[in-house]
Amino acid sequence: MKKLITLVAALIGLFVMCQAASAAEFKHPGILHTQEDIDRVKAAVAAGQEPIASGWEALVNSEFSQPGWSPRAVDTVVRGGNGDNVSLLYNDVARAYQCALRWKISGDAACGDTAKNILNAWSSTLKTVTGNADRYLASGIFGYQLANAAELMRDYPGFDEDGMKTMLKDVFYKPLCERFLLSNEFGRDHNDAHVQNYWANWDLCNMAATVAIGIFCDDREIYDKGINYFMYGAGNGSIYNAVPAVFPGSLAQWQESGRDQGHANLGVGLMACTCEMAWNQGIDLYGWANNRFMYAAEYVARYNNGGDVPFAVYEWHTGQAGNLMSQTVVAEGGRGEMRPIWEMIYNHYHNRMGLSVPNIEKRAALGRPEGGAGGHATTFDQPGFGTLMFTRPSGSGGSAVVPEGNVAEGVYRIVSRSTGKAVGVRDGRAVQLGVSDADDSQKWRIAHLGGGQYTVTNAESGLSLSVENESMENGAAYVAAPYQGRNSQKFAFLPAVGEWMRITAAHLSKALDISNNSSDDGAQLIQWTYDLKANQQWKLELIEAGDMTPPQLADNTRAYVTVNGAYLESDVSPVVENGRVLVPMRAIFEALGAEVVWNAGTSTVIGRKDGAEIVLKLGDSTARIDGIPYELDVPARAVDGHTLVPLRFVAEALSADIVWNGDTSTAEIQF
Repeated sequence: MKKLITLVAALIGLFVMCQAASAAEFKHPGILHTQEDIDRVKAAVAAGQEPIASGWEALVNSEFSQPGWSPRAVDTVVRGGNGDNVSLLYNDVARAYQCALRWKISGDAACGDTAKNILNAWSSTLKTVTGNADRYLASGIFGYQLANAAELMRDYPGFDEDGMKTMLKDVFYKPLCERFLLSNEFGRDHNDAHVQNYWANWDLCNMAATVAIGIFCDDREIYDKGINYFMYGAGNGSIYNAVPAVFPGSLAQWQESGRDQGHANLGVGLMACTCEMAWNQGIDLYGWANNRFMYAAEYVARYNNGGDVPFAVYEWHTGQAGNLMSQTVVAEGGRGEMRPIWEMIYNHYHNRMGLSVPNIEKRAALGRPEGGAGGHATTFDQPGFGTLMFTRPSGSGGSAVVPEGNVAEGVYRIVSRSTGKAVGVRDGRAVQLGVSDADDSQKWRIAHLGGGQYTVTNAESGLSLSVENESMENGAAYVAAPYQGRNSQKFAFLPAVGEWMRITAAHLSKALDISNNSSDDGAQLIQWTYDLKANQQWKLELIEAGDMTPPQLADNTRAYVTVNGAYLESDVSPVVENGRVLVPMRAIFEALGAEVVWNAGTSTVIGRKDGAEIVLKLGDSTARIDGIPYELDVPARAVDGHTLVPLRFVAEALSADIVWNGDTSTAEIQF
C-alpha cells in the first residue's frame, strides 16, 4: 500500500507540474496570434515585405473581410439532419475573424465594428448547437474559431467579452466539447460510442476548442483539460492515437490517411492549431513525444505532394460494441487537396526551430499565399491566411517548454491488471509474466528521455524492453535487447483506468499485452491493438525513486543520416560505436561537396574542400585538419570492405551543422 501511495503521489505530482508550467496568467492576445505576431505583420505590411504583403492582399481582397456585413445570428444552430443551418454560423465566424484581422493590423474601424457586431449578435442570441452526431464537429471547429476571433477583439470598444465567455462555455464547451472528450453531466464521452469510434478530427476540433475557450475565458481548468487530452487522451485525437505509427527515418502515419486525404489534411491543420495555441501560452506540444506531430505532417505533406509513403495496417473499433475495422493501404481519395494549414507548421518547425521539413516546405510553397474561407463548406474548417500571420524570420526561436512526463524516474515493478503478475525477463531475453517477487529480473529502471517518452531497462541484465525487430504486426514479441535508440525501445505510459496504464512503444500505438490473455507463469508478452481490456493494462509499483540515466546506444546500432533533408545513400548502412555514428567515407564526403581520396598503402582517407584538407587513418584516434591534430572518440574503421568515418567530426570539419534526432536514430546535417 505504501508503494502504491508513493506511485500515485508521484503521478499526481507530475500532472501538477504539467499544469504548473502554465500556471502564470494567460497571455492575451494568445490563441492563434500574439501581440508580437500582430506587430511583426504590421511592420511587414507597411514595408511591403514578401510574402506577407501578398498574404495581406489576399485578406483585403477576400469577400469575407469586407466591412458592413449584417450578422445572421439564430438561437439554434443545427449541423446534420433536418433543419441544417450551420452555414449561418460558419459564414459569420469567417467574417468576424477576417474583419478582426483587418482591424488589428490596419486599424480600420469599419472592419472592427463589423467584427464586434457579428460576435455580439451571436453571443447574445445563440442558445443551442444541435443536430445529429455532426453537432460535435460544429462545436469543435467553430468553437475554436469563435474564440480566436473574439480574442482579437477583446480590447475593442463595445465588444461584449463577458457575453462571449458565457456563450462559449454554456453553448459550446460544457454540453458538447467537454462531454465529447471526457464525459460529464450531459452524457458519456464520444457520444456513447466506443472511444475509438470517431475519426481523429472529432477529437481534434473539440480539443482545439477546449484549449481556445480556456484561454479566452481565462479558465485554467478548461485549458488544462485540452492540453492533457492532447498528451494522454483516450480517443483518436490524442497524439499517440492520431499518429499510430512512426517509421524509421522521418515519416509517421496519420490516423485518417487510410480514409482520404481531405480528412487527413484537416486533422493535421487542427492539431497544428492546438500546438500553436499551447506554444503561445508557453507549452511546446509541437515537440511533445519527440516531434511526433512533425513526422506525421511530413507524411501527409509528402503523399499529397505526389510522393510515396509507407503504410502500417491500421485497426480501430467502431460503434458502441467496438467492432474491429482495419485499413491496409493509404487512401488516394482527395490526394493533392490544398488547405491553408501548412504555413503555420512550416514556420514553426523550420523558422522557429531550425528543423528540416522538406515535404512541409514544398506543400507550404504550393499554397502561398494562403487564403481563407470561400466556396465549398470545407474551406470554412480553418481560419486560413497563414502566409500573412505565421511567416516569421529564420531562427526566430521561442521560449515554450515541452511538458514533463507523467511517470517519476525510478525502479519499478510492472504488474498486470488481469493477473496480478509482474513483467520479467527469462532465459536472458524473453519478456514474460511471473509471480511478483523480489527477483531483479522483475525490476525495471524507467528513465525519461523527454517529451513523455521513456526507456525501460531491466535491472538484472541491463537490457532494454523492446519490440522484437521493430515489428508493426499484432502478436510481435517483447524481448530484452541491447539499447539501440529505436522507437520500439521507447515507451509512453498512457492513463487507462485509475492507477492502470496502457504501455505503448513509440513506433506503434499498439499496447503491451499478454499472449492469448494467459494467466500462466511464463506467458509471453506481445503487442496488440488496444481494446480497453484488463490484459492490456498495467500498474507501476515503485521500488526505489531516483533519477535514472537512459542506456547508452549499443555498438552496431543501425543509424540514418540525412543531408539537407535527403537520406544519405550507400551500400553500407551507418552504425553506432561507443555512442558515435560512423558512415561510409565516400558517401559523406561527396554528399558534403568534398573530394575524397583513399590511400590504400597507408589506409588513409583524405578529404579536400575549399582549400581545407582532412586526414583520417584507419584505427587511428588522431585526425588532422590542415595538419592540426584532433582527438577522435572513435577512429575510422573498415566494415565489410568499406571504410567508415566518424560522422560528426567530418561534418563539422566541412562546416556543416549536425543534429542527432534520437526519435528516429537519424543524424540530420544541414550545409
